[in-house]
Amino acid sequence: MKELLPDIERWREAGLKVAVATVVQAHGSAPRRPGAKMAIAEDGEFVGSVSGGCVENDVVEHAKQVLEEDHPRLVPYGISDEMAFNVGLACGGQIEVFIQPFGRAFPTEKPVAFAFVVDGEGQGNGLLAWESGKHRGSLGQGDAFDERVAEDAVARLRAGKSGLISYDDSGVKVFVDTYPSQPTIVIFGGVHIGVALAHLAKAAGGFRVIVVDARGVWATPSRFPEADEIHVMHADDYLKGHPLGSNAYVAVLSHDPKLDDPALFGALQSEARFIVAIGSPKTQRERRERLTAAGITDEQLARLQGPIGLDIGAQSPEEIGVAILAQIIAAKNGKLPTAIERPRAAAAAV
Repeated sequence: MKELLPDIERWREAGLKVAVATVVQAHGSAPRRPGAKMAIAEDGEFVGSVSGGCVENDVVEHAKQVLEEDHPRLVPYGISDEMAFNVGLACGGQIEVFIQPFGRAFPTEKPVAFAFVVDGEGQGNGLLAWESGKHRGSLGQGDAFDERVAEDAVARLRAGKSGLISYDDSGVKVFVDTYPSQPTIVIFGGVHIGVALAHLAKAAGGFRVIVVDARGVWATPSRFPEADEIHVMHADDYLKGHPLGSNAYVAVLSHDPKLDDPALFGALQSEARFIVAIGSPKTQRERRERLTAAGITDEQLARLQGPIGLDIGAQSPEEIGVAILAQIIAAKNGKLPTAIERPRAAAAAV
C-alpha cells in the first residue's frame, strides 16, 4: 500500500476520486497473492497490480463503477493458462478482487491490521486493530462481533499474514489486511558470521539490522557499516530498554555463555518471532540445561532453534550467514520446517 500512496495523494489533490482493489482470495497458481493491490483514479489511470497484467483493465472498469455508485464490490476472476501466457506469466489460477473507494480508513501507520467486510451484510465496513488490542471502527455487526474480528486481526498481524476469514454464523467474509512493522534482525555478538549476516540481510532488502555486543572492539561502524543500530552494551541491559516485538528475529552468535545466555534468557521471554543460537549439538544441550536451571520453561525453550542455519553445507562465515538468513526468511514467510523435519543445520559444528 505504501508504494501506492504518492499516486493516490496526487490524484486526490487533483480532485479525482480513487478506488483501491485488493486480492482477497487466490487459488491455484494465481500470479498475485492475497493483499496485492492496485489503485485506480476515476479517469482510468492506475498503479499497482492484482494479477500481473491479466485482469487489470477489467478491474479499472469495475473501479469506475464502484466510484460512480460509491459502493464496493467483490469480483471473481478465473485466469486461464492461455491468458496468463499472453501477458508473460507462467500459469493461471483464480483470484477474488475486492474493489472499494479509497477513504481515510486505509492505514499508513505500522503495525496495524485493517479488517473489512468483503461479502455479506455491511460490505465495505472496516476497522483498524493494533497489537495492543485497541481497535477503531465497526463492521456493523455489533460490538461483540467487532471484538471477535479485532482479536482475529491481531493474531494475523502478529503472524504477518493477510487473509480472508469466513464467519459462517454471521454470514460474512472479512479480509484482514496486515501492515506489520518492518522485520528486524537483532544480532547478539559482533563476530565474523554476524558481519556477514548483517551485510546479507541489508542486501536482501526489507530487514532492519541491530547489532548488540558489550565488546566495543567487535561492535563498530567499520565492521557493520550497513547496520541501522549498533549498541555497545550487555544483552540484558539492551533488552531492558528495547523490548523485542513480534517483528524481531534474533541471532545469538558470540559463542560465549557469559554473553549468549543473557541474550537468550531475555529473548525467550519476549515476543520475538524467531530465535536462533550458534553452537554444536553438545553446546546446544548444555545451553538448554543452563537456561532451564535459570528459570526458562519448556514452552519458552521450545522456541529456541538450534543448531543454526539451513543445511547448505556452509563452511565460511559468508556461507553460514547465507544459511542463517535463509532460515530467518523461511520463518518470516511461514516456511520453516518443524524441528522433526528440519535437516541438520549448516553450522551445527560451529
